[in-house]
Amino acid sequence: MAEVHSNRSQAPGGNGETRAIYLQGISKSFGFRKVLSDVSLEIRHGTCLAVYGHNGAGKSTLARIISTQWAPSSGSGEVLGHSIGPGNKEIRAASGWVGDQSFLRTELSLEENLLFFGSLYGVVDAEHSRSLLEKFGLYTRRRDPISTYSQGMIKRANLIRSLLHHPELWVLDEPFGGLDQEGQALLKGCIRDYTSRGRTVLLVTHHREIGEELASASVEIQQGFIVDKVGLDEGGEA
Repeated sequence: MAEVHSNRSQAPGGNGETRAIYLQGISKSFGFRKVLSDVSLEIRHGTCLAVYGHNGAGKSTLARIISTQWAPSSGSGEVLGHSIGPGNKEIRAASGWVGDQSFLRTELSLEENLLFFGSLYGVVDAEHSRSLLEKFGLYTRRRDPISTYSQGMIKRANLIRSLLHHPELWVLDEPFGGLDQEGQALLKGCIRDYTSRGRTVLLVTHHREIGEELASASVEIQQGFIVDKVGLDEGGEA
């Protein structure tokens, strides 16, 4: 089946450049606790943006807003040409998410899980599924229940799930946790290949050395505020 494509929005100024992510004054509060404050970013297609910060800094909150899991409390933005908001179907259809939660059914095999998630995305591409299974070293275990997998194997399986539908945006929240050296090398190679084809990666990590190795731009968040930018201009544009 053909890859999923979305409309790409034009960057301000009419210069014809495209952008994958555009955020303006994004804030998020839970009750009286503000966890993200006035974040503005503009990220072009083909960028790997690393987001650094300590636990509780707000970096995962930013990732969940961009991936439409949470709504911002204030501010506006677009992802892949569509307005951000919880459950936005167009954004979800064109983005892949990997976080700390596994969406895989443990009583099913990986092969059965991939068929299920493929049906949700409207994607039936056995060749692509096999390629991902082989790339992440799980082809020979594809018919085993997820309940028999190690944590590292589950992480690899979730990476496969997130790429089933050829997403334009890949949102990775601490994706290297639980992976052995071989798994980390595989994921690094996938990220490089992904951006080389003009697609975009949001990489949330506390491993700054990994971010510096892979990312063309980065931001650091402390207490909900962006306090440092690399590879972005003063307006937050990469």
